[in-house]
Amino acid sequence: MSAQSVTVSVRPEVNGEDLAEILRAGPFARAFRAAIAARGLGLERIQDRLHQHGIKLSIATLSYWQSGHRHPERAESLRALKLIEGILELPAGSLSSLLRSSTRRDSRPMSDGIPYPWPERPEFAELLSDIPTTPDTALRRLHQRDRVTIGPDGLIRSTICSQVMRAERDGVDRSLFLFGCQGHAGNDLPLVTNLRNCELGHVSSNPGHGLIGGEFVFERPLRKGETVRIEYQVDNPPEAADAQHRTESFSRCFMQAVPVYLVELCFDERALPRRCQQFKGRLSEKSPRITRNLELGIANTVWSVGRNFGPGYFGIHWDSESAVDDGEDSVVDWSSHWSCNVV
Repeated sequence: MSAQSVTVSVRPEVNGEDLAEILRAGPFARAFRAAIAARGLGLERIQDRLHQHGIKLSIATLSYWQSGHRHPERAESLRALKLIEGILELPAGSLSSLLRSSTRRDSRPMSDGIPYPWPERPEFAELLSDIPTTPDTALRRLHQRDRVTIGPDGLIRSTICSQVMRAERDGVDRSLFLFGCQGHAGNDLPLVTNLRNCELGHVSSNPGHGLIGGEFVFERPLRKGETVRIEYQVDNPPEAADAQHRTESFSRCFMQAVPVYLVELCFDERALPRRCQQFKGRLSEKSPRITRNLELGIANTVWSVGRNFGPGYFGIHWDSESAVDDGEDSVVDWSSHWSCNVV
């Protein structure tokens, strides 16, 4: 007997409802949950079956699909969905056909709450596609500080990040992060360490573009109006020492206005910059101009403060001693040499 004939002849029920009717009515998340329940397969079993076909999909991603937080979008995810229909002994296209209507509902929190910062950089959108961003829309950033350490070779070694956030509704238990390093960081990725008041949740990466993103899960869900302070450190990969990955700017992108943002660069005495300058711009701007010069302090440290800043990106650009002085405040080409956190 073929798999197709089995699918047609068997009409399982889920909580007294006919599975075929659930598949017809949708939405996608409900149909996906019902099909899994009807076949009695766990997510780990589905993951193993997909792996046998050369597709690596995390348990978290499958969980997000059945909860409705996210839906399949990428080519690899859509390919996985077709295989899942076979694994769950469903008619071909029965789940895929529900995506069009579900997409409008499921993607609204992403588009209304956390916009993609650079439409011309689709790798950001791809990185976020399997990470639910709805919880992050209920957080208000109150204070942000980034302390960046520059090594003796003039390259960024690590960044200590501190955030104070306030919950705008009950039950918020996580925040979103994105971090990019050197534009093209090769196979190694930034490493997130030294977490305080949170732990890593789901994490996605794009090694080819040097991107890592995911969730910081708080110690417990917050009540409306309650604040949380988290801290973490981002260490650049070893190959960042390669001259082709040289970075001479650091910035943070804000999706919403933040009352106070402090960015601080700490230089090794063997790699003091010739010049440091603050820059900022709107999300749509690719190459913002310098806004003012900054003085290096006695501890080889330079900083800048943004007040009530955003949406947009804010950072510091520096010129090494070997840089050629063009006599003008040059445009920051941060799209090719950059290190950026995204809020």
